[in-house]
Amino acid sequence: MSFELNFEQLQQKLKKVLNPSRFRFVVILYPNTNMIDEIKKYIKEVYPESLVTSLDLKDKSYQDIASKLYKNNEGFVYLNDFEEILNNPDLYNGFNQRRDKIALHNINLICFISLYQKEELFTKAINVIPDLWEFKNTVLELEKDIKTDKLSDIKVSDSGSYSSIGGLTTKDKEIELKKLLERLKESNSDELKLNLLDQISTIYKDIGSFKESLHYRQQELEIIKGSESKYRDLANSYTNVSLMYHNIGDLKNALEYQEKALEVSENTQEMNFSDLATNYNNLASIYKSADNLSLALEYQQKALNISEKIQEKTSPVFVTINNNLATIHIHRKELQEALNYQKTALDIAEKIFQSTHPDLALQYNNISIIYQDMGELFKALEYQEKALKIRKKILGDKHPDLAQSYNNVSMIYQELKECNKAKEYLEKCLKILEQLNYTHPKYLIAKKNLKIINSEIKKQQKAGFKKRGKYCKDI
Repeated sequence: MSFELNFEQLQQKLKKVLNPSRFRFVVILYPNTNMIDEIKKYIKEVYPESLVTSLDLKDKSYQDIASKLYKNNEGFVYLNDFEEILNNPDLYNGFNQRRDKIALHNINLICFISLYQKEELFTKAINVIPDLWEFKNTVLELEKDIKTDKLSDIKVSDSGSYSSIGGLTTKDKEIELKKLLERLKESNSDELKLNLLDQISTIYKDIGSFKESLHYRQQELEIIKGSESKYRDLANSYTNVSLMYHNIGDLKNALEYQEKALEVSENTQEMNFSDLATNYNNLASIYKSADNLSLALEYQQKALNISEKIQEKTSPVFVTINNNLATIHIHRKELQEALNYQKTALDIAEKIFQSTHPDLALQYNNISIIYQDMGELFKALEYQEKALKIRKKILGDKHPDLAQSYNNVSMIYQELKECNKAKEYLEKCLKILEQLNYTHPKYLIAKKNLKIINSEIKKQQKAGFKKRGKYCKDI
């Protein structure tokens, strides 16, 4: 007996999930294989103008399927035999590391997974393709009534809602890191080493170990410089090294390597405008950190002008660009302009990132800082607490970004004259930084602020009744 679909109910869900004019990664959990053909038939009927690509993954490398994948620029791509990706290192490294390149195409990447394999395959996926798995991911879970063989329920969520899966926390990343380092010791080919070095460096960055990340990015660069790699590989490698120097505060080297990346991108016959925009964006960020705001604004505007011509408005690129423009205007004391750009960045981030994504936490943090500078402290506290909630969930208890969130919450409470809460959060911040042996200037500033808070508490304790609340409202 064929599977009888309640198409009225299913169509409503599919219309919300599917959109061939922008990138989506769609996981459909099915209870019956007949349903796969029915859904494919429905997509063909509803989107007759869209290109449909079906990828056979069995015994294939990423290079085998890449040309067919990239050829589709507005339509649907079916990943047949999805489990093949999870069991084939060449495939899962290819999909994971080229996520951003794939996402430049206006496609819905669709895979079908049996409901009975959900836990097993979700666990594998979060371990071997974490960057792709968490990005613009929608899970459509279909259930059927055993007695009637009809569709009984449809759930729409993202992969992050399956709490048993894990894989985004610092602890999970450290476990994966150990495995990758062992594989790196055993690797012989440069191609495999490059794949492993990229993943290792990325994980070190994610857990806040920027010097270790830089070390492996430099190894990666040396291999690429000695090979016949394409210009984009060399330019991207220079950029990755620059980003790590920037993270550890070495702006001179960050600028040097980013300029090398820009030179490679500009002096090639195959100029890629997306790469050019990325270079301008990164240069703007470095100049901003160096307090050269006029050059920062100039390069950021160049990045925006290019991106508006080649990117979809909901691309992650616009989150970064609007966020950076907001930061520049903050430094220029143009707070309303900054708020407008930051609202745009946050609006896009809320649409494309899952609720526990670190980039969403960053946008909450940044808009909080602007509201704080504008004196809207309760709004600032609301957004900063959202950022803190995400970071506590995914980063573990020893990450510098979590320390920064505790520090930022403390600063807001300090302005609200709630000294006890300000002290509580600042001590949490300092505890993390001390465990990390952190010597960054922010650590010294936090130590100084703790002395100020303790001084305010003592003043309030000594103050008479008439001066109640002058220094601290909660003493």
